Parts: sequence; C-alpha cells; structure tokens
Amino acid sequence: MRLSWGGDRAFEIYLREIENIPTLTREEERELLKKAKEGDREAIAKLVYAHLRFVVHIASKYQGYGVPISDLVNEGNLGLLKAIEHFDLSKNVRFLSYAIWWVKQSIFRALDMYSSTVRITPEKRARLKEILDTEKRFVHETGLSPSIYEVADEMGLSPEDVAEARLLAKRDVSLDMPISKDDAETTLGDVLEQAALPSPAESYETEEMREKLLRLLHKLDKKERNILVNYYGLEGQEPKTLEEIGEMFGISRERVRQIKDRAIEKLRRWHSDELKDFVEEEGGTT
Repeated sequence: MRLSWGGDRAFEIYLREIENIPTLTREEERELLKKAKEGDREAIAKLVYAHLRFVVHIASKYQGYGVPISDLVNEGNLGLLKAIEHFDLSKNVRFLSYAIWWVKQSIFRALDMYSSTVRITPEKRARLKEILDTEKRFVHETGLSPSIYEVADEMGLSPEDVAEARLLAKRDVSLDMPISKDDAETTLGDVLEQAALPSPAESYETEEMREKLLRLLHKLDKKERNILVNYYGLEGQEPKTLEEIGEMFGISRERVRQIKDRAIEKLRRWHSDELKDFVEEEGGTT
C-alpha cells in the first residue's frame, strides 16, 4: 500500500530515519524484554525503536479515515509500550506476534476518537450483513467464532475491509440498530462482538501453535512451505489471505486453498498428536 502523508515533511524525514533499523534476533529480543520488565528504560527504548517500521506498516493500512498517518503511527507506537508492559516472559513467543494486538487496538481507538464521521452507504451496510452471515455460517459449521482474518479469507476481502466495516458501524450507528429490515433480531452490536480482534491470551495460544507448525515445515515442498508461511504469518510475516497469496505466486485463490489444505493434511498424518489442536481449528477455514 502506498503511504500518503499530505506533504508532511517531518514525517517523511521520520520514515527515512527508521528505514534501515536492524531486526532483533530472538536472543536479543528476549534479553531486552527481560530488562524492560525490570524497568530498564534503555531496553524499553530499544524494543520500541526496533519495531517502528512494523507500526508504520500497520498504520498505513488504516489511512484515509480522517486521521493523519503520522498520528496513527504515534498511536501505534503507544501500543508498543503497552505490549511491553503486558508481555508475559513465561510464554515462548516472539514479541511482534503479541504486540500486533496492542498496536491495532491503539490505532482503532484513535480512529474512533479523531476521525470525521463517515456515512455508511447502502453498499457498506450490505457488506456488514454479508459479514454477519459469513460468521453465523462459520459458527454453525465449526462451533468456533471466526477471527477477522478468517472472515476476510472466506469472503475474499482483506482483513482491513472487515475491520473498516466494524469501525464504521461502531462510530456511526447505534449498536442496538437491526442490521437489516429482514433481520430485526440481529444488531450491529452482534456484528462487532463477533468481529473483534483476538485477545492477547489468544495471541499467545496462536503463536505457540505457529511455533509447532514452523518446526515441521522442512518436511514440505517449497511451494507448500511458502504458502503456509504466508497464510499463517510465520517467520515474521503478517498473515495473508488466499487471494493475496495467489497474486504473489500467480495462481488462483482456489489453487492456493488446495495447496494449503494438502500441506496441512500431510502434516496431520505425520504429526497428528503435535498438531491436533491446530488441525481442529483449521477445519473451520477450508
């Protein structure tokens, strides 16, 4: 996505300054987190500094809603500080996988507070209805509540589209308002509750399962491995939809789904005990 900052010279300089910040190794990150939890201000500053580019990447997806990109980045950086404060050192997960929740929450709050009112068009209202229907079907078929990523993937939308619908509904329409005249019992509040971001605790569980999956990827062929890495956000990647992965590899969305399912089935056969929980969750996304 192309960044647009409306001629903000200071922000342009900021982007250049953070462009070449080196990535922390797992060992460096762990040591800084230990010191940060003990109140070491220098360690906290180093952790935040190392993840500034990540915050810009996330914030850029939510520009255009009335809040300057520089303000979104500032709010996201505050989210990093909250993530450091709440991080649990007993969990064997990378900081970035946990921090994404706090960064997005801070950005969403900024959008709620500062962005100008955006009228919900009939098209966007229809999308909200489609999102609700997709979530109901997912729960009915799997017994699980879908994440934003799963809803986006099922509908062929981006996670940001789903998040935008959630944001607009929360800002501009009463949560008690029925989603449509044909469904008087279901309110927008129901939509927002079901479309919420994963909690920090869920982020820990998801990351631990990703770590298990990552250890087994070497048994797959290159294409299967690359698709799982991108779909589940492994090796520092942000999770991508089937459509996004298809564009990367020049294949259809359905072909990506087939390769993903085949790879998961292979791993399930080879390591059914270790991936039991993962496969049960994955059953709802195919």
